[in-house]
Amino acid sequence: DELGLTMNSIAVPRRAKQAIGGIARLVKGPGEERTINVEYNQLDPLLRATGHADGDVNDAQTGYSPFPGNINQLLFKLEPYVAALERTDGAMPDFVNPKYADKAKTVFKK
Repeated sequence: DELGLTMNSIAVPRRAKQAIGGIARLVKGPGEERTINVEYNQLDPLLRATGHADGDVNDAQTGYSPFPGNINQLLFKLEPYVAALERTDGAMPDFVNPKYADKAKTVFKK
């Protein structure tokens, strides 16, 4: 309740370029920011494209990336969660997060 969060993620320490998504705060403009998971294969290019020349690197003091690892564990505040379930009858759109074996994205990893 201190932060007024409706949903939160559990994260773990992560090494730079480790094959685990990183939790990052993305800012588009005033009032347009989100703290979300960025897939591990997208984090380094995203950082380099937004002014972080070295990309995803470990902190010299901790030995870990400043972007903690997403372990896909979510916490929900019950009242808004129940309201969303009631509003949608518990249905949510499907989503897929495929992992590809090739750069052309034509073959899935097994």
